[in-house]
Amino acid sequence: MRNFLNRMSVVLLLLLLIPAFTFAGGGAEKKTTGEKSRFVVGWTADQSIEHLKPDEGWDYTSMGTTFFPLAYDQLWILGPAPDYKVIPRLATSWESEDGYTWTFHLRKDATFHDGHPVTAKDVAFTIEYLVEASEAWAYSDIVSEEGSVKVIDDYTVQFTLEVGMNGPYPPMGFKPILPEHIWEDYTDDMMAFDNDPLIGGGPFKVKEFKAGEYLLLEAFDDYYAGRPEADEVLFRIFGNRESMSMALKRGEIHMLGRGASIVAALDLAKDENIEVIRTKGETSWALGFNLHNETPIQDLEVRKALMYAIDRQRIVDIAYLGYAEIVDTTFTYPEMPEHNPDLPQFEYNPQKAMSILQAAGYVDSDGDGIRNDPDTGKNLVFELLLPGDWTDEVKAGTLMTEMLPKVGIALDLKTVDEDTYYTFTEDEVEEDKYEICFIESGPSPYGDWIWETVRSSGLEEDEEGGWNQNYYINPEVDELIDEMLVEADTEKKYALHREIQAILAEDLPMGSLVRPDVLAPVRTDEWEGYTPAMGGISSWINSWSMINARLRD
Repeated sequence: MRNFLNRMSVVLLLLLLIPAFTFAGGGAEKKTTGEKSRFVVGWTADQSIEHLKPDEGWDYTSMGTTFFPLAYDQLWILGPAPDYKVIPRLATSWESEDGYTWTFHLRKDATFHDGHPVTAKDVAFTIEYLVEASEAWAYSDIVSEEGSVKVIDDYTVQFTLEVGMNGPYPPMGFKPILPEHIWEDYTDDMMAFDNDPLIGGGPFKVKEFKAGEYLLLEAFDDYYAGRPEADEVLFRIFGNRESMSMALKRGEIHMLGRGASIVAALDLAKDENIEVIRTKGETSWALGFNLHNETPIQDLEVRKALMYAIDRQRIVDIAYLGYAEIVDTTFTYPEMPEHNPDLPQFEYNPQKAMSILQAAGYVDSDGDGIRNDPDTGKNLVFELLLPGDWTDEVKAGTLMTEMLPKVGIALDLKTVDEDTYYTFTEDEVEEDKYEICFIESGPSPYGDWIWETVRSSGLEEDEEGGWNQNYYINPEVDELIDEMLVEADTEKKYALHREIQAILAEDLPMGSLVRPDVLAPVRTDEWEGYTPAMGGISSWINSWSMINARLRD
């Protein structure tokens, strides 16, 4: 899954200042075009979209996940922190008796940017065909079979899901509703249409787009939920993070699309016109153990010893300079109501790690300081795979190579380019090209979907395992996931969440490490309305900063 793993598409262009606009220096000057206010957000090339087609760029890149909820409307959206409540948008209400068949009732005053009304036919068209547009959308909320999407009347649509879903968050979230009258001629190959000009129904319209340089949005005056404060939002793309930070210092942009590195943020904080907004991260890092690989990593006792041998506080203090927190062995966070507070924490305890290994028969039989596999006699050596440009995580991995030999385990750090990393850890797991890797997970407040990363699916039959890149197989967990998804009673649903967490903490298919903070430098001399949430002031679950941005009086 490369949405919350952030596989970025890369734009291979030299990036220059955008000649169509004037970017004046000096933070005190209002950035306007005529009478229009323009809020400018910086993105790097590896975060940006290459075109306006609804493919992986919308769902895998940071800019894409921020852009499409602004340009396209949705049935419902996730509200701002701290409650993250469901906010109706195109749908005013919905119901389901079994968690499989859902009926959504639509508002009657919504229009697309070209004036066409939004109806149930547009919603049905999106549900049926968006998943065909790109595999990026084939990850959840899939209808069961052809004909299961029904238009009841102009403003009522019904559909039946392949996998049931119930609870506080309804299905079909984070789905851009496409206008059928624009897309109906491209159902055989939706990627054949360049979607330019883009016609959506969200709070902003696409005014201009030039791949690798900029995307200019303008407020949609007729948006039923209220016109955004900013007249225009400009996404400006930079070749690297250094040039983007300099633009923020000069007042040419007002915020960074996905925050900054710790070092860069601390440097930017020295500017009196820049504030660094610190929030808890939406993602966390874990050690992913390849349980398909026939090595001692399949031994649960080895995995437990590994976790006790890692000083996670030292990783927080050194690799993340204190801007992170230790997380337990789960996909949920303490502030989430479904979090299980009674999980094993694997506090740093090298003595316990050595006792576990000794009892399991892993002893240093050849006297070289590294324990040996009792079955093969080989040294207990594991390879940790990481992309070389994940600088903080490489620091964390380096620290672990120093920690583990103290308990008799050797850890070799192998860095590769990001594409190779994802190929090895997602596409070719069964080829055993890694033993241990860093895995990024992002449950978000709306997190039922995260358990798909541990669903066995068809792994035992060597079939496609979905997002389960660890090859973790536990039919009991699969059954609990299915039960949890369709449970309508919130407290019963959360209890099932906690039961799943307890089993995973015991089986340890991955070992949770840290949850880095998000540091978001913003200009405060001209604009306000920045809206913090889990994951920062801008993320795939938080578009509120773009919607709420307004000029200071």
